[in-house]
Amino acid sequence: MSTPAHRTQNALPGMPAAASIYTDQDRSKVEAVLKWLEENKKSRAWLSKKASIPSGTLSQILSGKYVSSPTRQLNQMLSVLEVEGERLKDGTPGYVRGSVHKLMGVVLDRTRKHQNFGVITGYVGVGKSRCCREYCETHPMTLLVEVSPNMTPGVLMTELLEQLNNAVPAGLDRKFRELVRVLKGTNYVVIADEAEKMSSSALEHLRRLRDMAQVGVVLVGTEKLTNLIKPQHGQFDQIRSRVGMWPETIQRISRDDADDMARTALADAGELSDEVLDTLWAYCDGSARVLNENLIPAVKDYGMGSLPLSSPLIEKIAAKVLFMAKPRAEQGGK
Repeated sequence: MSTPAHRTQNALPGMPAAASIYTDQDRSKVEAVLKWLEENKKSRAWLSKKASIPSGTLSQILSGKYVSSPTRQLNQMLSVLEVEGERLKDGTPGYVRGSVHKLMGVVLDRTRKHQNFGVITGYVGVGKSRCCREYCETHPMTLLVEVSPNMTPGVLMTELLEQLNNAVPAGLDRKFRELVRVLKGTNYVVIADEAEKMSSSALEHLRRLRDMAQVGVVLVGTEKLTNLIKPQHGQFDQIRSRVGMWPETIQRISRDDADDMARTALADAGELSDEVLDTLWAYCDGSARVLNENLIPAVKDYGMGSLPLSSPLIEKIAAKVLFMAKPRAEQGGK
């Protein structure tokens, strides 16, 4: 039985006859989805998970092989991509781009531009990992490896190739050669978060990757990373000699950062008094983690019913809910 001419005309160029059921609007939506994925370096597997559409179904739809109307699923994909697009432009809602974010952004941008090494160290809790994830989400062509303890070269290479949606060959040398081939001539920057946990062999592979693929590599970690790489004529002297930017170790967030984070997260409480901000600052003691993961959630859970917020209320929540000792002295100044 022949296919009616008016349906055959709807098929996407180069697509099978099954695509004839696609309307002109469906074809435009497919093209929009494919264009978005390509421009933002995202895979179909990523979209499948985000849109809750089975990978086989999604692949059939985008390949023009789906035998039923794809309109509902395409609308679902575009809805997801609209939200993701806004998030990529604006970052995570509520995220404050404070002094730590700005410093790390400078190092990451310059390392990408000059294709060398960058090193960022900071005390635990200042927000390094959060900054890494935020930068990765808002800057295409960024690869972020969250290092596991004693990460081996093979695991590292596999992680990077999978992020690039590239086939992972067997054998360490083949993985490395494939990674060099894919990255060479691109504008990628590779971030290794908690790099001090990486095996010495994996660090050496990162150095050779930088040399052979000519891409920027940024090592992020605690002050232990400094002790690992800083010594001249040490085990990692070749990495140290390639470092273009290495700011001093970040010891704490600034008072302005803490105030901005508190105001943003507790916006529903109205204008926060100086006394409340002073108290939050004293308890967090320069730690973004303590402020955002402990103090602010506790205030939201136990303090929002007693507006306006007050310093005594914050102290009571810190003591009774979080079992925090009262700060030894007020942390003053901005």
